[in-house]
Amino acid sequence: MQHDIAQDRCFTKAEAARYLSKSTRWLDYQITGPNPPPGFKVGKCWIFKRSELDRWLEQFRAGADLDRIVNEVVAEVAR
Repeated sequence: MQHDIAQDRCFTKAEAARYLSKSTRWLDYQITGPNPPPGFKVGKCWIFKRSELDRWLEQFRAGADLDRIVNEVVAEVAR
């Protein structure tokens, strides 16, 4: 799957927080937490790729576990 370079742009910490509709303080808390958003630090600045933030967010989607369980059961039945 190819990504359009403009669509998969890099965000600063402030831009990433705005993209996630959260504050930079919330993002700082997430960065130091047990399941931090994917990003990398360049000097004192954090950089986040849009596609990686989107994948990170997917784990918090309501019903994500149910979807996984249903897919596993369907795959097992199909064997």
